[in-house]
Amino acid sequence: MLLVFDLYMTFLLLRLTAALTHTRLRFWRAMLGAAAGSLSSLLVLLPPMPFVLTLLCKLLSAVLLCLAAFGIRGRRLFVWHVLCFLGLSCILAGMLLALTATGNVYYANGCWYPVISLRMLVLCTAAAYGILTLIARIRERTGAADGSYEVVIRYGTRTVCLEGLADTGNSLTDFCTGKPVIVCSREALGELIPEQPCRGFRPLPYSTAAGDGLLTVFTPDEAVIRCKRTGAVRAVDVLIGADEQSHRQAIFHPRLLH
Repeated sequence: MLLVFDLYMTFLLLRLTAALTHTRLRFWRAMLGAAAGSLSSLLVLLPPMPFVLTLLCKLLSAVLLCLAAFGIRGRRLFVWHVLCFLGLSCILAGMLLALTATGNVYYANGCWYPVISLRMLVLCTAAAYGILTLIARIRERTGAADGSYEVVIRYGTRTVCLEGLADTGNSLTDFCTGKPVIVCSREALGELIPEQPCRGFRPLPYSTAAGDGLLTVFTPDEAVIRCKRTGAVRAVDVLIGADEQSHRQAIFHPRLLH
């Protein structure tokens, strides 16, 4: 129970850290870090340790977890990962500390152990998975219910207005920044893209059912999605990808509508 609970908690903290730092985190790397965090929870079985030693153990654990999950992609980014993970851990610890007053959570040496049965844990896991799956499907359906959109892209002094399509098939995300990519027809972008490569434009690998390739992406100065039916306008923080073979003017994931 101790190992499974901390596996869950560490996995959640790593995913939240990846979201806050806009870092791509593969599932197996998240599970590797979560497994390391689960093993570190065995400190709860040791005799009470001094506060300073407990603090050092938690700091070392955070460093090792972030190293296992994210690797070192730069010294500053790695430090940012560790700080975000520690900050989120403090927030979670505050919530668990409130539960210790009820007697449902045991705390020792910087680790937490919930007084909960295996049956209850399995039921809660199944319920949480079912609720999240239902929410995701509802959001996708409501986001793609009306396919009549316009995507306005501004880069420098030039602006283009493209026909937009909300498609769950476009899950392309930049692994450096974590930003989603709106895939546009190279022809539709027209003069927005200079003939000669310049700063800010770079290739991004992608994978489809037809095969793999490289997509030229750039960060626009402004990108807005407008629903033609309701007139609702939403500014989005995305990258724009220029596809030579695409016949659609602008394809984006429905989650950008939320």
